[in-house]
Amino acid sequence: MGQVIPSEHERGGIDRLVSNRRLFDGAVAAADTSDPIVRQEIAALETGYRIGRLLVYREALKQAPTGFSAATKCFCTEHEQRVARFAGHVFSLDGTLDDELGRSIAYAPGYTIMGGTSNVMRTILGERVLGLAREPR
Repeated sequence: MGQVIPSEHERGGIDRLVSNRRLFDGAVAAADTSDPIVRQEIAALETGYRIGRLLVYREALKQAPTGFSAATKCFCTEHEQRVARFAGHVFSLDGTLDDELGRSIAYAPGYTIMGGTSNVMRTILGERVLGLAREPR
């Protein structure tokens, strides 16, 4: 499998996936589930949680190639943004009045920056996992 990069597990840890699960659960409870579009979005987000969990398990069980944490980090942080966007739609302006909820929604863009931007993660995937040529500088 190759050498383990020290920041591997830090990038793709379970915390990336569950940090806003409570936000998602609250948004689902408040959402208009009679709307088929809302139900589809809830299903897509729940599916994202399950896919993310499988990615994290694969890493924790050392079944992933070196550099794969970049894929997990990229998927999970972009999923966190989708959850925050959904919660923002559900709670609308009322969501900004609650400190914790407002902070969760406003902080979402930072998820894909911490630990390396999504573009950096994609470059790592291309070079280290897929063996593509280095990006020209």
